[in-house]
Amino acid sequence: MILPQIKLPWAKTSELSANARLHWSKRYRKVKAQKAAADALARAARWHLVSIPDGAEVAVTVTICPPTRGSIPDDDNVISAQKGAFDALADVLKINDRRFRLQAPRRGERCRDGAIIINAEVA
Repeated sequence: MILPQIKLPWAKTSELSANARLHWSKRYRKVKAQKAAADALARAARWHLVSIPDGAEVAVTVTICPPTRGSIPDDDNVISAQKGAFDALADVLKINDRRFRLQAPRRGERCRDGAIIINAEVA
């Protein structure tokens, strides 16, 4: 079963990647906002109505569309900066995020504000 595509807002990797050294309270606020945005977008795409069978995995393909300005961060930092969003998507699907199987990230075209495009399929 293929889930509807979700287009997440760009997260500043300098603030949310595993390499970031942000004060815990500032990081918490940013991750909380990221989770709220991902939750709202997933519910708008009706992911909350999908029933994932026990033991099934969700293959997730991430397309990275960096902002038009600035340097392009490496794929690892972009994926780690999306941890809060992945947690929210797992919560909407009512599964543990361990069941996500991330495919190799793809590079999309640069867009004005940047975006992370999520395509998921229940395997």
